[in-house]
Amino acid sequence: MTDSLFCGILYYMKLVYQPLGTVSLVGMQSNNRQEIIEQYYSLWNHEATGGKLHWMCPTFAYVTSNEEALEKYFVNSSFHLLLNKYPEKYKGVKGGVMADARKLGARRLAELKENSEVFMSTNPVVYDYSLGRTEAIENPQGRAFDEEDYKQKAGNGRSRLETA
Repeated sequence: MTDSLFCGILYYMKLVYQPLGTVSLVGMQSNNRQEIIEQYYSLWNHEATGGKLHWMCPTFAYVTSNEEALEKYFVNSSFHLLLNKYPEKYKGVKGGVMADARKLGARRLAELKENSEVFMSTNPVVYDYSLGRTEAIENPQGRAFDEEDYKQKAGNGRSRLETA
C-alpha cells in the first residue's frame, strides 16, 4: 500500500446532511481536525454558511445553512475545482466551464442529500410522566420542573382579579 493511499484512507471526510425545514445542518466528520476546518472555510468563503463551526466531538462538527446557499456553494466550488484540475480543457470552449460546474454541483448536492442523517436532536426536552413525576430526561438546565416552586413564585404577585 502506498503512503498517499494510506493517508487518503486515514483522512477521509464524510459530509452529512440534516434538513430542518427552511434551515439545514451540514455535518463534517473526519479524523483530521484541520480537514474539517478547511471544509468550514470553503463553506464560509462560498457563502454557504454565515454561522460558526459547532464542534460536537474532536472528529465531528457542523454548520447551519439552507438549500439555496448549498446549491450555490456546490456550483461555485465545482467551478473552481474544475478550473484547478483541468485548466486547459475549457479554454476556447463556448460557455466555458459553467455548464459542467452546474452538472457537477447538482450531482454533489444530490449525493449530500442522499447522506441524510439525524445527528442533532431538535427536541431539547423530553418529559417523563411515570409515577406522577414530571422530569426532563434531556434538560438543558439539568433540573426537573418543580411545579410547587413555580406556583410559589407566581403566587407572590397580586392577582389581576384582586385589583378589580
